[in-house]
Amino acid sequence: MALHIGEKIKARAKELRIGPTELADMINTSKQNVYGIYKRKALDSELLKKISLALKFDFFSAYYDKQWQKSFQEGQAFYQTKTASVLKEELTQLKKDYQELQEKYDMLKKLYDLTEEKLKGKKEVAPPSATKTTRKTK
Repeated sequence: MALHIGEKIKARAKELRIGPTELADMINTSKQNVYGIYKRKALDSELLKKISLALKFDFFSAYYDKQWQKSFQEGQAFYQTKTASVLKEELTQLKKDYQELQEKYDMLKKLYDLTEEKLKGKKEVAPPSATKTTRKTK
């Protein structure tokens, strides 16, 4: 049997003892529009949201049945599991990348230290004396 959302809205309003005029005021429309809503099989989501808030009931839930909910939850669980495995793979790769960068850093540090030692050794040795070259003139 196809869902008739207008009938569900009318039943909820009746349950709460809210008449068409009061509901109209709550959702900022006319009483005639409320009667039109009661006759409609479908509504746009923004209007349904307003009515849901006014009547304190999630009318969107009427659109999915138990089977749909179950498959949605299973899909969500699969996605979360898949996401966890993808994150584990990414973490493993990041650890490898970090290790490679650490090795490169260590190598560069050693190279820097060796260069510093070499420069210190040259400073300790007296600089070669400057030799003047004389030009011979003709």
